[in-house]
Amino acid sequence: MRANIIDAPNENAQLCEYFLPQLTFLDKYYANSMDYFSSIFFQLKEQGFVQSSFLEAIVAREKTYPTGLPTLPVAIALPHTDPQHVIRPFISVTRLSQPLAWHEMGNNDNTIYVQFIVLLGFIEHGRHLAALQKLMDCLADEEVLQTLREIKNRDTFLSTFTSRLQLDKDL
Repeated sequence: MRANIIDAPNENAQLCEYFLPQLTFLDKYYANSMDYFSSIFFQLKEQGFVQSSFLEAIVAREKTYPTGLPTLPVAIALPHTDPQHVIRPFISVTRLSQPLAWHEMGNNDNTIYVQFIVLLGFIEHGRHLAALQKLMDCLADEEVLQTLREIKNRDTFLSTFTSRLQLDKDL
């Protein structure tokens, strides 16, 4: 049950503002999760999105609280860390060329193979919880994931993803 249905479209539109073309990557390959985190950290740091402490913090958080979700048709990961490591809010989306081993959320003993990584960086402490829920709802839709798997152009991918987030299924 949602308390502020009237505010929902504004929240969704604001969430979509955090998706940026320069932080959207299609068909990238990484040997493992540390390879991914190191690569994305250097890009985020260079563009002024994160503090120097971000890499260590995101790796530690993922180790303690894994973020892999066994969605269908492919699994996804939603890593995030504390706001003090973020300078400017962002959401970075990576579609992998090869599935990457990731620990399942709520079950650190189980390894799943993710095809998408949606990295969240927020500067407001509670903001990531609402974003996580909206992203999980959107990415739990098999049709959405299948569509996102097939798109070849980054701008089309991003506009398709954000337009699906703006759809309010509860109205």
